[in-house]
Amino acid sequence: MAATSSAHRRLALGEVTSTNSVALEAARSGDPGPLWVTAERQSEGRGRRGRSWVSEPGNLYASLLTIDPAPLEHLSKLPLVASLGIRDGLAQILPDRATVAVKWPNDVLIGGAKAVGILLESERLPDGRMAVVIGCGVNVSLIPDEAPYPVTSLAREGAGEFALDAVFAAVAAGLAESLGRFNRGRGFDRVRREWLASAVGVGAVCRVAMADRTLTGRFEALDEEGRLILLREDQTRMAISAGDLFFLEADARKAPSGMAAQPSR
Repeated sequence: MAATSSAHRRLALGEVTSTNSVALEAARSGDPGPLWVTAERQSEGRGRRGRSWVSEPGNLYASLLTIDPAPLEHLSKLPLVASLGIRDGLAQILPDRATVAVKWPNDVLIGGAKAVGILLESERLPDGRMAVVIGCGVNVSLIPDEAPYPVTSLAREGAGEFALDAVFAAVAAGLAESLGRFNRGRGFDRVRREWLASAVGVGAVCRVAMADRTLTGRFEALDEEGRLILLREDQTRMAISAGDLFFLEADARKAPSGMAAQPSR
Protein backbone atom coordinates (compact mmCIF):
# COMPACT_ATOMS: atom_id res chain seq x y z
CA MET A 1 0.00 0.00 0.00
CA ALA A 2 1.44 3.36 -0.99
CA ALA A 3 0.76 6.47 1.05
CA THR A 4 1.67 10.05 0.21
CA SER A 5 1.93 13.13 2.41
CA SER A 6 3.30 16.60 1.94
CA ALA A 7 6.36 15.61 3.98
CA HIS A 8 7.32 12.31 2.37
CA ARG A 9 6.26 9.52 0.06
CA ARG A 10 5.90 6.15 1.76
CA LEU A 11 5.41 2.61 0.55
CA ALA A 12 3.98 0.69 3.52
CA LEU A 13 4.16 -3.08 3.09
CA GLY A 14 3.44 -6.23 5.08
CA GLU A 15 6.25 -8.77 4.85
CA VAL A 16 9.29 -8.22 2.63
CA THR A 17 12.78 -9.69 2.39
CA SER A 18 14.20 -6.36 3.51
CA THR A 19 13.10 -2.76 3.15
CA ASN A 20 16.56 -1.87 1.81
CA SER A 21 16.13 -4.40 -1.00
CA VAL A 22 12.70 -3.02 -1.92
CA ALA A 23 14.05 0.54 -1.92
CA LEU A 24 16.94 -0.42 -4.21
CA GLU A 25 14.52 -2.16 -6.56
CA ALA A 26 12.48 1.04 -6.69
CA ALA A 27 15.63 2.95 -7.65
CA ARG A 28 16.40 0.46 -10.43
CA SER A 29 12.86 0.96 -11.69
CA GLY A 30 13.42 4.69 -11.99
CA ASP A 31 12.00 6.07 -8.76
CA PRO A 32 13.42 9.58 -8.31
CA GLY A 33 13.40 9.48 -4.48
CA PRO A 34 13.08 10.40 -1.75
CA LEU A 35 10.89 7.40 -0.96
CA TRP A 36 10.33 5.67 2.38
CA VAL A 37 9.71 1.92 2.42
CA THR A 38 8.36 0.41 5.64
CA ALA A 39 7.38 -3.17 6.46
CA GLU A 40 5.65 -5.01 9.27
CA ARG A 41 8.19 -7.84 9.04
CA GLN A 42 11.41 -8.64 7.23
CA SER A 43 12.26 -12.23 6.36
CA GLU A 44 15.88 -11.40 5.53
CA GLY A 45 16.65 -8.31 7.59
CA ARG A 46 20.32 -7.46 7.69
CA GLY A 47 22.68 -5.28 9.64
CA ARG A 48 26.22 -4.04 9.19
CA ARG A 49 29.02 -6.37 8.12
CA GLY A 50 26.63 -9.07 6.92
CA ARG A 51 24.89 -9.64 10.24
CA SER A 52 21.24 -10.67 10.34
CA TRP A 53 18.66 -8.36 11.93
CA VAL A 54 15.74 -9.93 13.79
CA SER A 55 12.65 -8.41 12.20
CA GLU A 56 9.44 -9.71 13.76
CA PRO A 57 6.22 -7.63 13.87
CA GLY A 58 6.13 -4.97 16.57
CA ASN A 59 9.19 -2.93 15.64
CA LEU A 60 9.80 -0.34 12.94
CA TYR A 61 11.63 -1.45 9.79
CA ALA A 62 12.13 1.47 7.43
CA SER A 63 14.39 2.52 4.56
CA LEU A 64 14.74 5.88 2.87
CA LEU A 65 15.71 5.87 -0.79
CA THR A 66 17.70 8.92 -1.86
CA ILE A 67 19.13 9.63 -5.29
CA ASP A 68 22.44 11.51 -5.51
CA PRO A 69 22.15 12.83 -1.92
CA ALA A 70 25.68 14.27 -2.03
CA PRO A 71 28.82 14.26 -4.19
CA LEU A 72 30.77 11.02 -4.01
CA GLU A 73 33.42 12.40 -1.64
CA HIS A 74 30.75 13.15 0.99
CA LEU A 75 28.79 9.88 0.89
CA SER A 76 30.92 8.26 3.60
CA LYS A 77 29.62 10.87 6.06
CA LEU A 78 25.98 9.85 5.67
CA PRO A 79 26.00 7.21 8.47
CA LEU A 80 26.72 9.99 10.98
CA VAL A 81 24.05 12.20 9.41
CA ALA A 82 21.55 9.35 9.58
CA SER A 83 22.23 8.38 13.18
CA LEU A 84 22.04 11.99 14.35
CA GLY A 85 18.74 12.55 12.56
CA ILE A 86 17.15 9.39 13.90
CA ARG A 87 18.45 10.16 17.38
CA ASP A 88 16.95 13.66 17.24
CA GLY A 89 13.62 12.32 16.00
CA LEU A 90 13.32 9.72 18.75
CA ALA A 91 14.38 12.22 21.40
CA GLN A 92 11.25 14.21 20.58
CA ILE A 93 8.90 11.39 21.58
CA LEU A 94 10.67 9.94 24.62
CA PRO A 95 10.07 11.36 28.10
CA ASP A 96 13.78 11.98 28.77
CA ARG A 97 15.49 13.08 25.58
CA ALA A 98 18.84 13.32 27.35
CA THR A 99 19.01 9.52 27.51
CA VAL A 100 19.05 9.21 23.69
CA ALA A 101 22.58 9.16 22.28
CA VAL A 102 24.58 8.15 19.24
CA LYS A 103 27.45 5.69 19.17
CA TRP A 104 30.07 5.54 16.43
CA PRO A 105 29.72 4.71 13.65
CA ASN A 106 25.92 4.76 13.39
CA ASP A 107 24.06 3.28 16.36
CA VAL A 108 21.40 4.99 18.43
CA LEU A 109 21.31 4.17 22.15
CA ILE A 110 18.76 4.83 24.87
CA GLY A 111 20.06 4.75 28.41
CA GLY A 112 23.31 3.25 27.17
CA ALA A 113 21.66 0.29 25.38
CA LYS A 114 21.18 -0.13 21.64
CA ALA A 115 17.69 0.66 20.37
CA VAL A 116 18.33 1.35 16.68
CA GLY A 117 20.48 -0.25 14.03
CA ILE A 118 21.28 1.59 10.80
CA LEU A 119 22.50 0.17 7.49
CA LEU A 120 23.36 2.27 4.45
CA GLU A 121 23.66 0.66 1.03
CA SER A 122 24.38 2.28 -2.30
CA GLU A 123 24.32 1.34 -5.96
CA ARG A 124 25.35 3.09 -9.16
CA LEU A 125 22.38 2.98 -11.52
CA PRO A 126 22.69 2.43 -15.30
CA ASP A 127 21.95 6.10 -15.99
CA GLY A 128 24.83 7.18 -13.74
CA ARG A 129 22.76 8.22 -10.73
CA MET A 130 23.83 7.02 -7.30
CA ALA A 131 21.08 5.40 -5.26
CA VAL A 132 21.73 5.53 -1.51
CA VAL A 133 19.38 3.75 0.88
CA ILE A 134 19.34 4.59 4.59
CA GLY A 135 17.79 1.64 6.39
CA CYS A 136 16.94 1.47 10.07
CA GLY A 137 15.42 -0.96 12.52
CA VAL A 138 13.95 0.61 15.65
CA ASN A 139 13.14 -1.57 18.67
CA VAL A 140 9.69 -0.24 19.48
CA SER A 141 8.07 -3.02 21.53
CA LEU A 142 10.33 -6.05 20.93
CA ILE A 143 13.89 -6.65 22.12
CA PRO A 144 15.98 -9.23 20.22
CA ASP A 145 17.17 -12.22 22.20
CA GLU A 146 20.82 -13.15 22.61
CA ALA A 147 22.27 -9.86 21.37
CA PRO A 148 26.05 -9.55 21.96
CA TYR A 149 25.55 -6.11 23.55
CA PRO A 150 22.96 -4.40 25.81
CA VAL A 151 19.70 -3.74 23.95
CA THR A 152 16.48 -1.97 24.80
CA SER A 153 13.22 -0.76 23.26
CA LEU A 154 11.18 2.43 23.17
CA ALA A 155 8.46 0.75 25.20
CA ARG A 156 10.91 -0.15 27.94
CA GLU A 157 12.52 3.27 28.04
CA GLY A 158 9.34 5.27 27.57
CA ALA A 159 7.28 3.31 30.11
CA GLY A 160 4.44 2.95 27.63
CA GLU A 161 3.33 1.84 24.19
CA PHE A 162 4.29 3.66 21.00
CA ALA A 163 2.27 3.52 17.78
CA LEU A 164 4.49 2.49 14.87
CA ASP A 165 3.18 5.31 12.69
CA ALA A 166 4.11 7.86 15.37
CA VAL A 167 7.61 6.41 15.63
CA PHE A 168 7.96 6.45 11.86
CA ALA A 169 6.84 10.08 11.69
CA ALA A 170 9.43 11.05 14.31
CA VAL A 171 12.22 9.15 12.53
CA ALA A 172 11.30 10.59 9.13
CA ALA A 173 11.15 14.15 10.45
CA GLY A 174 14.45 13.87 12.31
CA LEU A 175 16.26 12.40 9.32
CA ALA A 176 14.84 15.03 6.97
CA GLU A 177 16.12 17.79 9.26
CA SER A 178 19.55 16.18 9.57
CA LEU A 179 19.89 15.74 5.80
CA GLY A 180 18.87 19.38 5.42
CA ARG A 181 21.62 20.49 7.80
CA PHE A 182 24.10 18.24 5.98
CA ASN A 183 23.19 20.10 2.78
CA ARG A 184 24.90 17.61 0.44
CA GLY A 185 28.10 17.80 2.47
CA ARG A 186 28.39 21.55 2.77
CA GLY A 187 27.03 21.53 6.32
CA PHE A 188 28.90 18.51 7.65
CA ASP A 189 30.96 20.53 10.13
CA ARG A 190 27.77 21.47 11.98
CA VAL A 191 26.52 17.87 11.82
CA ARG A 192 29.84 16.65 13.22
CA ARG A 193 29.66 19.06 16.17
CA GLU A 194 26.07 18.12 16.96
CA TRP A 195 26.83 14.42 16.61
CA LEU A 196 29.72 14.68 19.08
CA ALA A 197 27.53 16.60 21.52
CA SER A 198 25.09 13.65 21.51
CA ALA A 199 27.69 10.86 21.48
CA VAL A 200 28.62 8.32 24.14
CA GLY A 201 32.23 7.66 25.03
CA VAL A 202 34.05 10.71 23.71
CA GLY A 203 37.27 10.71 25.70
CA ALA A 204 36.83 7.12 26.92
CA VAL A 205 39.18 4.18 26.54
CA CYS A 206 37.90 1.89 23.80
CA ARG A 207 38.60 -1.02 21.50
CA VAL A 208 37.92 -0.81 17.76
CA ALA A 209 37.49 -4.10 15.92
CA MET A 210 38.25 -3.71 12.22
CA ALA A 211 38.20 -6.28 9.44
CA ASP A 212 41.91 -7.10 9.77
CA ARG A 213 42.85 -6.13 13.33
CA THR A 214 41.73 -4.74 16.67
CA LEU A 215 43.13 -1.55 18.21
CA THR A 216 42.80 0.00 21.64
CA GLY A 217 43.17 3.61 22.67
CA ARG A 218 41.09 6.64 23.60
CA PHE A 219 38.19 7.95 21.52
CA GLU A 220 39.48 11.48 21.08
CA ALA A 221 37.21 13.03 18.44
CA LEU A 222 35.91 12.83 14.89
CA ASP A 223 37.92 14.40 12.12
CA GLU A 224 36.53 16.56 9.32
CA GLU A 225 35.69 13.41 7.31
CA GLY A 226 33.78 11.78 10.16
CA ARG A 227 36.51 9.26 10.98
CA LEU A 228 37.10 8.23 14.58
CA ILE A 229 40.37 9.61 15.94
CA LEU A 230 41.96 7.01 18.21
CA LEU A 231 44.68 8.25 20.57
CA ARG A 232 47.06 5.32 21.12
CA GLU A 233 49.16 4.63 24.20
CA ASP A 234 52.25 5.90 22.38
CA GLN A 235 50.42 9.24 21.82
CA THR A 236 50.07 8.68 18.08
CA ARG A 237 46.67 9.27 16.50
CA MET A 238 44.93 7.06 14.00
CA ALA A 239 41.91 7.92 11.86
CA ILE A 240 39.52 4.98 11.52
CA SER A 241 36.80 4.89 8.88
CA ALA A 242 34.93 1.70 9.84
CA GLY A 243 34.81 -0.83 12.64
CA ASP A 244 32.95 -1.97 15.75
CA LEU A 245 33.48 0.19 18.81
CA PHE A 246 33.58 -1.23 22.34
CA PHE A 247 34.20 0.84 25.46
CA LEU A 248 36.51 -0.41 28.18
CA GLU A 249 35.24 1.93 30.88
CA ALA A 250 31.92 1.47 32.64
CA ASP A 251 31.25 5.21 32.67
CA ALA A 252 31.48 5.68 28.88
CA ARG A 253 27.79 6.50 28.55
CA LYS A 254 28.13 10.20 27.97
CA ALA A 255 30.50 12.56 26.21
CA PRO A 256 32.60 14.45 28.80
CA SER A 257 31.69 18.09 29.15
CA GLY A 258 33.68 20.27 26.78
CA MET A 259 34.94 17.39 24.63
CA ALA A 260 32.12 17.31 22.15
CA ALA A 261 33.05 20.28 19.99
CA GLN A 262 36.81 19.84 20.08
CA PRO A 263 38.43 19.18 16.69
CA SER A 264 41.02 16.46 16.26
CA ARG A 265 44.63 17.44 16.31
